[in-house]
Amino acid sequence: MWNNEIEQMMDAVTCPCCGLSCDDLKIEMSDGQLKSIQNGCHLARAFYDTAFHHTDQDPMIDGRATTLEEALDYGTELLRQARSPLFAGLATDVNGMRGILALADRCGATLDHLNGDAMFRNLRVVQDNGWFTTTFTEVRNRADLILLVGSQCIDRFPRLVERVLHPEESLFVETNQRRIILLGPWQQDDIPTELAQLNPTVIATDIESLSDAAGLLRGLVADRPVDSDRLGDDLGNSLTALAEQLKAAKYSVISWSAAELTMAHAELVVQSLVDLVKALNAKTRSAALPLAGTQADITANQVCTWQLGYPLRTRLQRGYPEHDPSLFRWQDLLTSGESDLLLWVSSFSSLATPPPTKTPTIVLGHAGMMFEQQPSLYIPVGVPGIDHRGHWYRSDGVCSLPLGKLRDIGLPAVSLIVNQLNERLLPFADEPESAPAC
Repeated sequence: MWNNEIEQMMDAVTCPCCGLSCDDLKIEMSDGQLKSIQNGCHLARAFYDTAFHHTDQDPMIDGRATTLEEALDYGTELLRQARSPLFAGLATDVNGMRGILALADRCGATLDHLNGDAMFRNLRVVQDNGWFTTTFTEVRNRADLILLVGSQCIDRFPRLVERVLHPEESLFVETNQRRIILLGPWQQDDIPTELAQLNPTVIATDIESLSDAAGLLRGLVADRPVDSDRLGDDLGNSLTALAEQLKAAKYSVISWSAAELTMAHAELVVQSLVDLVKALNAKTRSAALPLAGTQADITANQVCTWQLGYPLRTRLQRGYPEHDPSLFRWQDLLTSGESDLLLWVSSFSSLATPPPTKTPTIVLGHAGMMFEQQPSLYIPVGVPGIDHRGHWYRSDGVCSLPLGKLRDIGLPAVSLIVNQLNERLLPFADEPESAPAC
C-alpha cells in the first residue's frame, strides 16, 4: 500500500530525469512548492523546476478547453473508431505502461517508444547474438578499467562520475587507481571538469570511425593479425596500447550511450563493442554497460517484454503479439499513413511532444506541453515521482526503483486515464467485426 502523506522534507528521493535514477536527492517543500534540491544535477533541477512551474492545465479537444469527463468520452470514441492505432511516446512509469498494454490489447495497437531508434541499436544486437552486461554496483565496486565510448555520456548522465565511475567508496578496487579511457570525438579542452580530474587517457576519433576502432581492438585482443596502421599511426598505436591494457585488466567495463550513435548502421558499433567484451572474457573479466533509461525507455521495454514476451515495436492487431523492429517504427508508421490514430504518452518532459501529423492524435502529456499542431485530444497527466507514486527502471535494468509523491494538485496518473479509457471501451467489446471498433 502507498503512503499518501506528503512530507515537507524528503531524503533519498529517486530522480526520474535520466537512466542513472539517482536515489539520494534531498527535497524540501513549502506549501506545495519546491523550496530546495540537494544532490541533484542541472538536468534534475530543470526537471523539477519545469514540473512545479506548470500546475494547472485543462484537457483540450482541438485546442478548446473541456472537462475531463468530456475528454474521456471523446477519447473513447476516437479509440473505438480506430482500426490500426499506434501507441507511441510511452514515457510513463510501470503502472502506466501496464495500463497502456491492456488498452493496446483491447484496441489492437502497435507499440513503440519515442526513443525506439536508440533502444533498438542495442536490442537488435541482443536479439542476434546476446551480450554480457554489468550493473552500476558492480562497476563501482569491481572495475579497474573503464572505457567510455563516444563523447556524450556525461552530458546525458551528468552524475555518472560520482555515482559510478569514481564513487567515494568502493569494496574491491581503490577508485584512485581505476583507469578511465575515453574513445571518441573528444577534445582535451571539452572534457567535463569532474571527468578531467580523473586524468583519463583520451583516444580521439570521429564518431563514424568507432566501428573500425572497435573492430581493430577486437582483433588485437584476440591476437589476430591486424593492420593497426590503416586507421593512422597515432590512432593505431593508441588502440594497440589500449588492447594491452584491456587484456591486463582484472575487470574492464566498456560503456556507451546508443542515443549518441546516430549514424547509419550504428548497431554495428554496438555489435563490435559487445564482441570485444566477449573476446576479453576468454582470458580475463569484462562487461558492457550500455547507458539508457531516459524518458523511461527501459521501463516501457521491461514491462512490454515481461507481459508480451516481446520487446517494443510489437503489434497486437491480430489478437496475438507480432514483433518487427523494422516495420513497426513509429515514425515510419505515421509517415506512411498506416496508422489511423496516434496515442502519444509523455509524462516526464514538456518538450517531448508528438510530431505534426495528419493522423488524429490523443496526447496524455506533461502539463507544460506546447504544441506546434494542436492534437485532437490533450489530457494533462501527472509526473511520476512528483504528482503520484510509482516505479521505474534505471539504465542497468536490474530492479525497479520507487518514485515518491511531492504534491497533490489533481493531475491524474497515466495509469488512471488509460484504465478509464479501457473500461469505457468494454461495452463495445462484442461489436461485430464489420462495425468500426477498436
